[in-house]
Amino acid sequence: MRFTISKSTLERIMTHAVGVVDRKQTVPIFGYALFNASKEDGTLTITSTNLDITIIDKIKCEVEKSGSRCLPATLLYDITKKTKNESVITIAINEFENSVSVSSGKATFNIHYADANDFPPVAEAEYTVKFQLNSSVFQKAIDTAKVAMLQDNTRFHLNGIHMHYENDMGINKLKFVATDLFRISCVSIVAPSESQNMPSIIVSKKAVAEILKLVDDSSSDTVDLSVSNSRISCKLRDDCVETEFSSRLVNGTFPEYKSALDVSNDKILQINTEEFIAAIDRVSTVVVDSTSSIKLNIHSDKLILSGISKELGSAVEEIEATFNAFEPMEICFNSRYLIEILNRIETDAVKMMLAESDSSTIIVPTEALDQEQQFAIMPIEIVKN
Repeated sequence: MRFTISKSTLERIMTHAVGVVDRKQTVPIFGYALFNASKEDGTLTITSTNLDITIIDKIKCEVEKSGSRCLPATLLYDITKKTKNESVITIAINEFENSVSVSSGKATFNIHYADANDFPPVAEAEYTVKFQLNSSVFQKAIDTAKVAMLQDNTRFHLNGIHMHYENDMGINKLKFVATDLFRISCVSIVAPSESQNMPSIIVSKKAVAEILKLVDDSSSDTVDLSVSNSRISCKLRDDCVETEFSSRLVNGTFPEYKSALDVSNDKILQINTEEFIAAIDRVSTVVVDSTSSIKLNIHSDKLILSGISKELGSAVEEIEATFNAFEPMEICFNSRYLIEILNRIETDAVKMMLAESDSSTIIVPTEALDQEQQFAIMPIEIVKN
């Protein structure tokens, strides 16, 4: 095996690999990526896996000799990252030294390899549903939905994004939903007709993070999605690299969430999004307790935000707002949860639909977007100042 590749392309691919391989290396081979160079068609295929997630990258490069070897992913990434910019890297087998040489300019590294036959088998699936999405639409949908993913790994069925097809009043929608039991995020996009038989699935937190990185890294305009009952696959192609990502799905049942969003909250607070975020951020500076609670005192033409802590003191700020209820209202929220939701809303103003101080609040943009966004957030006990 001998091939030459640009530093920028190899670094890009090794970034994919190190996101997947087993860093703790409890089983050494899981710290390796499989390199398969083909002189016949001038392609290099690099496969990395931890059994749950697999990434296969294919690129065109100058292949002088075909061959397959497993190379340590993190070490090769570190070497590649430290080579000079705009350089080329040659990787070749040292037949008599049982090593691989990695050369760039006047620098040469000799690193140990593993036999290609030792590489773990790549998981396969019979994908029953295949469809295509605009890559930026797909990226934005999962990036918005992930705000409410649970970070506690003990409840694995909430550690990810629930994707499912739904016909909503004659409109075919693909929905991306997450919840941490304190919040719900729901993003809906127009569904391709090919997705109508897609099973309801839960994409793991790790898979979500890797998909976002891959889509961001690629210049591909579209992503090809394939879904089975146990796995999801995403394919991206640009001028440099063809990438196939696949992941095992979370085996669990996502909680029923629609009733929490389909509520008749009739008290409407409308407020400038940017001003609201900035005010919450300032007032929450003094709040150091575990709930990070701030109180909203809502009037017909203004909103008063307040925070208090015994250790640091208190803060109060008033901003303009409109509220349709006759009587003022007080409600408390976790400031961090609220800011994270508001940061996902792109409209100048945001609408909060409230009921009572102990009932969930629905947050939506004030204008129609290319993606329908809906958030629910539970209030916390009102802090007595």
